[in-house]
Order: sequence, then C-alpha cells, then structure tokens
Amino acid sequence: MQRILLAVVATFAFAVSAHAQQSQHPVMPSSRWVLNGHSTAALGASVGDAFGSLDTHSGLGAGVEVGYRVTPRLLAYAGVDIAKQGINEVGLDGDFGLTHIEAGARLSFPITGSKLMPYVGGWVGRRSLTTTMDDFETGTSSDLSLSGLGAGASGGVQFFVSPSLALDGGVSLGVGKMGNVKVDGHKEDWGKPDNTTTTRLRFGANWYP
Repeated sequence: MQRILLAVVATFAFAVSAHAQQSQHPVMPSSRWVLNGHSTAALGASVGDAFGSLDTHSGLGAGVEVGYRVTPRLLAYAGVDIAKQGINEVGLDGDFGLTHIEAGARLSFPITGSKLMPYVGGWVGRRSLTTTMDDFETGTSSDLSLSGLGAGASGGVQFFVSPSLALDGGVSLGVGKMGNVKVDGHKEDWGKPDNTTTTRLRFGANWYP
C-alpha cells in the first residue's frame, strides 16, 4: 500500500514538474478566428415606466459568437443569444423570449504558467423581449415586442484544454431603454420608459480553427 501511495505521489510530482517546465509562457490560441457556442442563464428583467412595469423571471437559453483576434490580446466579435423567460402578469400568461444581438470587444490577460486567461469587455447591440398574447374571449392572438438599443460590460475567464480549444465562463451586464413597443408590427406609444438592466451568466467553449 505504501509503495502504491509513493508511486502515485511520485507520478503527481513528476506531472507538476513537467507542467511547470513546459508552461514558462502563457497559453496562446493557435488561430486568429474563434467560434463560440454557449448556454445562457438570463436573470429576470423589468421593463416599464413610472406608472408600472412588466417583470420577467430568470430563464435559460443559448447563443453563438464569431470573433477575430485583432491582436494577441484584443478580440472583436459579433453574436446573438436567446433565453426563455417566464412571466406572471394580469392579462399575460406564458413566456417571453429575451434576445441580445451584439457586437463588442474583449481584452484578455494571459497568465504565465497557467492555462487560465481572464478577460473583460464591452458591447453595444439590440435587446428585445417578444411573446404572443392570446385573447381567450375572441380566440385571436397578437405578437408583442419590446425592444431598444443597449450597451454593456462583460467579464470572464477561459481555460485552455488545448491551444485550439478553451472552456469559457463569464457574466454580462446590459443597460438601456426598451421603449420600442409593437403589437402585430404596429408601434405603440410607451411614454418615457425606464432603463432596463439585463444580466446573463454564460458557459460554453471557444474553438480556434
């Protein structure tokens, strides 16, 4: 038993030593292009004005991104993600789709001797909440959408499994007004909407082809 334990310890020590010797430089991706796929957990949001608001619940979704490394540390990207959010409001019963279409940039901070690479970023884009309202008295339905431009900040960390593949987890915070209200494609008067904050947690993978 002692020999087995010593062998395990020796093997672990050798692996750590080998990793330290071959990790004198931070891990860098093998390609300028990056493709990302991720799952999203979007926290509840509130859209409204001084007279009332429409509040959604947290929900899950997914998204994709395409990026290009302008420099070894600076990444420009464009992406979209959609999350399903529940709601319980008088006259509304069902789910909303929260969509983010954005373009942004991220700055990475390689760490010598580590496979981890933290990053921070910023983005601008369009956010929308959409659903279908059913009128049980008439049997008809209407499409409702609330949208607007937004901007935000993000942060996270990559863990490189290999130079071409990294796990990616982070958080994104967006702000802005969703004052463009449409019912069946027709614009409605919303008044003066308050700012709406959207918070997303994400986990996925980056592939550097």
